Amino acid sequence: MHQLPERWQKTLVGAGLLSLLVFGCLSARHAWIIYKDIPRAPCYASVYFNNVEYSTGRWSGAGDITISPKEDAIYVYYKIKSPDDITYIYNRKFEVSTKKLDTSRFLFETTNVVTFDNDTAGKNTPFMSRGMHGGLMTFNYFSDNEYYYNINNFLTGVCHVPR
Repeated sequence: MHQLPERWQKTLVGAGLLSLLVFGCLSARHAWIIYKDIPRAPCYASVYFNNVEYSTGRWSGAGDITISPKEDAIYVYYKIKSPDDITYIYNRKFEVSTKKLDTSRFLFETTNVVTFDNDTAGKNTPFMSRGMHGGLMTFNYFSDNEYYYNINNFLTGVCHVPR
């Protein structure tokens, strides 16, 4: 049987080792990107909105949202002004169960809604929980302490993770 010259054997071994090194580096880089795509601490964002219901007028509000992936919870706090100039406080915790789809996408389903004591909205603002009962939640690494979040294409923005 014919054997390759020693020079070609060394070249093939070197090329094999180089390809393993490149593949290993790409795999490590991919793992690092996945690690960075998911916030490691609760993610805070301010939210401003206007909502127009059919024949009822314009609702407006401002508040904060906290997404805590490790706790599997979404905290929502809003001050809402109705078309009749009545101000409501919407303060709830959505306990969610998540299923990881890929690097930064999660399917979530709300398992429980906790209403805090200072919540005055009650059943007056049914549109506020729209999009929070389940669906798709996405995170993307944006900068050192910021993540782009998207909840069912309903709530989107940049949330901040404190250092």
